[in-house]
Amino acid sequence: MIQKLKEKIKNILDKTYINYILIIIASLAICAPLANRELNIYRDDGVQHICRLIGTCQTLLSGECLPMIMSNLCNNFGYSWNIFYSPITAYVPLIFKIFNLSFVNCLKLFMLMITILSGIAMYKFVIKVTKNKNIATLSAILYVLAPYRITDMYIRVAIAELTSFVFIPIIFNGLYTILNEEKKDFLLAWGTIGLILTHTVVTLYTAILCFIYLLIFIKKLKNKTVINSLILNLLMIILATSFFWVGLIQHYFTTSYEVFVPGRMEVSNKLEIYKTKFYQLFYTSKGQQMIYAIGLVTVIGLILTPIAWRKIQKEYKKTYMLFLLFGIILTIMTLTIFPFEKLPGMLRMIQFTFRLFEFTSFFFSFVVAINYGMLIKNFNFGDVAVLMIILVLLLVPYKDKLDYNIENDEETLINGVNVTEHTGRVHAGMASMEYLPSKAFKVLNSYIANREDIPIILNDSSANIKRYQKSGTNMYFEACGIEKDTYIELPYIYYLGYRISINGESVTYRESENGFVLIEIKADTCKDKNAEIIVRYTGTNEMIICTAISAISMVILIILEYQTRKSKQSKVD
Repeated sequence: MIQKLKEKIKNILDKTYINYILIIIASLAICAPLANRELNIYRDDGVQHICRLIGTCQTLLSGECLPMIMSNLCNNFGYSWNIFYSPITAYVPLIFKIFNLSFVNCLKLFMLMITILSGIAMYKFVIKVTKNKNIATLSAILYVLAPYRITDMYIRVAIAELTSFVFIPIIFNGLYTILNEEKKDFLLAWGTIGLILTHTVVTLYTAILCFIYLLIFIKKLKNKTVINSLILNLLMIILATSFFWVGLIQHYFTTSYEVFVPGRMEVSNKLEIYKTKFYQLFYTSKGQQMIYAIGLVTVIGLILTPIAWRKIQKEYKKTYMLFLLFGIILTIMTLTIFPFEKLPGMLRMIQFTFRLFEFTSFFFSFVVAINYGMLIKNFNFGDVAVLMIILVLLLVPYKDKLDYNIENDEETLINGVNVTEHTGRVHAGMASMEYLPSKAFKVLNSYIANREDIPIILNDSSANIKRYQKSGTNMYFEACGIEKDTYIELPYIYYLGYRISINGESVTYRESENGFVLIEIKADTCKDKNAEIIVRYTGTNEMIICTAISAISMVILIILEYQTRKSKQSKVD
């Protein structure tokens, strides 16, 4: 009887869903503070993400098909996050609005969702490599409970970076499958699409790491199936994300925006100030704000590497060794001894060297889980559960890093925070104003803070404005008494994609000296010296076309994925 019971329990534990339950439990453990209403989710980047959600939601409700301009921001002159900043974190959390939740709670649920998904993505990758459910489960739990995740989730509230945890394992899963199993697979495309649409800087570093991975397995590139699969994945990535990067490139070549100004995003003193001292990899003092610690379980697991090395299976030994080297090198790059500020500007765009801990969390979770799996005799579900409990307990002391002093209320952010003469370096809803045209940024306090929300006639004293109406990015007014060619500065920050008609004829616009939309009304085209002006935002023709291309590409990718899975299933049967 007892023997049958043991066998029954063993059969239950051997089932895959038990491993998923452990991953979900670990995710719930690290996300538990989110249930506290007093948790300050507005902290650091948090307020920016909440304002972005509010602005995106309002823009969608106003009827814009491409919700690029948050019209309530920058004193109602409009500010764009979605042209420049990867869009997933602006759109996906809004799904929870169907339950009539607050924007804060939408963000909290989103954080829980992506934490669980990142664990599952890690599990899927490691089980693909090791074929061992328990090692894969431990790796996923290590990834979910990595100390740096607390920094991202609760100290910095860096939602985009936190979301990118989901896609890194998917990318390497796809890359591993193509190179080692030498067959067509689209996980690489799915993961890269997700990462591009989540965090540009993390995408850049992931691309570099993937390139190195390809170099290590360069002999595999002689295989036509591998080459064709990589090319097909790359093509789908480019097409599916074109709705985002085409508009970004258009703005890059149109005028100077702060985000593109050399040195604006890669501030050297930040790179130096936030470097990690060696002892901080193992100990976090009470006065230390950020958590850079690797974690005791991970440290012990890494120490065991020389012993575990002999037992690593040949099939994935090269990947294991490369991931270990990646983890060590990236950790060194975060330290005070490493001259990160002297690297090329493209790499310095990471802004903070501690962002590399996201990658070390991934690589070390892979290596350490394998080490424990190799060295613990008859490594099983119980061992994983015990290590998970230890990991959770080791995170408890970090609860003092959380902030429960809420100073903001999302209701005060609904209409946007006004820019004033005293606006500092950081502004709620506009971050450090990096998505403003440089001309607008230079006059932020002197001009924008005091400008009226009306069209301004610049050079024709005889002309005047009548019947002015403005609702978000839609506007109507009449310019009357025009005696000569007249320039009018519209109450919109200069972004591409506005459609403007004068007396029913479409006209182009340019940037004013203050970084606003500027139109010219030709006197000889005005009937009775009057002009009727209509403005609306649709996005550029290229943005609209690429949105259609992206949608079609995603449908094609889904079909290709379905065909690939169906083919795999038929071979199994």
